[in-house]
Amino acid sequence: MMDHPLFIAAVIGLLAAAAFLLRWIASRRRLMEDARIEYAERCETKPKTVKGVDAETFERLYVAAYEPRWALYIAGALVLAIAITPPAALGLVALWPILVLGLEAGPWYDEGYYPWMFYMFFGFCGIWALCGFLMARIHHARRPESFNPALARARGEPFDDVVIPRKRPKWAVKARPDTKPAAPDSE
Repeated sequence: MMDHPLFIAAVIGLLAAAAFLLRWIASRRRLMEDARIEYAERCETKPKTVKGVDAETFERLYVAAYEPRWALYIAGALVLAIAITPPAALGLVALWPILVLGLEAGPWYDEGYYPWMFYMFFGFCGIWALCGFLMARIHHARRPESFNPALARARGEPFDDVVIPRKRPKWAVKARPDTKPAAPDSE
């Protein structure tokens, strides 16, 4: 049991998930300290930027904006993939006879032959990709606001009404619209 390849892969996956989780925790702790230092510096040098914002709110906004959330969600995706692998294997094995029911009844469709191995390999790849997709959707759906807009909103500024003008790219300065009307087709 301990030398089974899937067990070894699960242990390696769990160790990788633990490493990503530790990376996230260490980064959050470092960012909390950085936020305290940044808040103290802003109170001394730029008090208008933190006017009406207490230290706890500033720290929460700072950490939320700069934390490496990707590490947390990668760890979650790895744990989810490891947890779903055994029931997925049972489901894939149970589904195989149904899929080959209408095919020619040759021995090459038995478990262990190449069609079955192909099916299992890509079945697992699809299930693991689905785990990654699910965690990526959660990651993007829970994305916090950028730091400067969040800080402006915490100060009470009506940030939703502000329109930030975009500077034209350097290549677009030379581009001019064609003012001539299009010539009709001569057919």
